Amino acid sequence: NRAFDSDGVYPDENYAREIQQLFTIGLWKLNADGTRVLEDGAPVPTYSNRDIMNFARVFTGFDEQAERANIEHVEGKSNMIDPMQMKAEWHDAYPKPKLDGGYLGDGFPLCSEQPMQSFLEQGAKYRFLGHSTTDPNVL
Repeated sequence: NRAFDSDGVYPDENYAREIQQLFTIGLWKLNADGTRVLEDGAPVPTYSNRDIMNFARVFTGFDEQAERANIEHVEGKSNMIDPMQMKAEWHDAYPKPKLDGGYLGDGFPLCSEQPMQSFLEQGAKYRFLGHSTTDPNVL
């Protein structure tokens, strides 16, 4: 799945829709007791198609690994064993809005705000934020 900037085609929305609808928040906003939130007697949706289009951009950049010689070939499928790989040039690098305002990643420090080589400190964790730079001072 590629970013629009990569191939001029909007990202596939199916996976983003399945994540929202089937595996996380569902179709309707719920009260604490599990009943649907109503507005003028109608259930309130948890997300819009615009939200799905934005979340589809989150899942851009993934591609299957190359086929392996040590597994059985299945017609129409490539490598179904190894995890997908990230292709940075396929990933949408622009900010993605959250459902209730703000943007994904808000509140996390940027790499440019960290001391040089802080990723080498004991206990440091690497978190890819989806942006690249040609600045030689940023690793």
